[in-house]
Amino acid sequence: MKETVDCPKCGAQFEFETFPLAERAEKILDLTAFRAACPSCGAELMLPYPCIYHDPAKRVMIRFIPRGFDLTDLPPDVPAPQPGYSLRDVFSTHSFREKVLIFNRGLDDRAIELLKILTIQQNPERFDVKDPDVLLLADADKEALSFFALAKDGNDFILKTPFGLYNQMLTELSSPHFEESGDFETVDSQWVLDHFRLLES
Repeated sequence: MKETVDCPKCGAQFEFETFPLAERAEKILDLTAFRAACPSCGAELMLPYPCIYHDPAKRVMIRFIPRGFDLTDLPPDVPAPQPGYSLRDVFSTHSFREKVLIFNRGLDDRAIELLKILTIQQNPERFDVKDPDVLLLADADKEALSFFALAKDGNDFILKTPFGLYNQMLTELSSPHFEESGDFETVDSQWVLDHFRLLES
């Protein structure tokens, strides 16, 4: 789908290809779905727009609603999610990429968020606990999970966590209290903390 956009650098108009309903992960994982180059001034741009990622095989649907947009800006002709789907809302390109990566690798985003909380709480001198993007999943294999980490001093680095620790987080979420609700949810660190508080009350 082609849309006409204005370059925020020079004001020139040009056509930009968008993917309102994405069923392939590649363009989201490398963020090329949102990258553009202005043909007039050559500026390299990041142009987020509302879209939906749908993976029927993995039973996942993720709605991306960037700042400045709302639900009415999402594509209208979207297949209805079936029972048992994981349904998520995200609001930044990095969070969108991370969610797609998590489900693409067959992981549980709730366990990933719990693992992030544990990592940040164990290293308060290194991380800003108020920054939701201070840890973002970068890659995963059978041995470890790799996170993009942003330290308080502004330096970023790759933080590796043993895969066994992720499995421990899964056991912490075994309560029916953490099951999929059947509605779209923003599953982040706050979601995890809120659910644990409800479980303890």
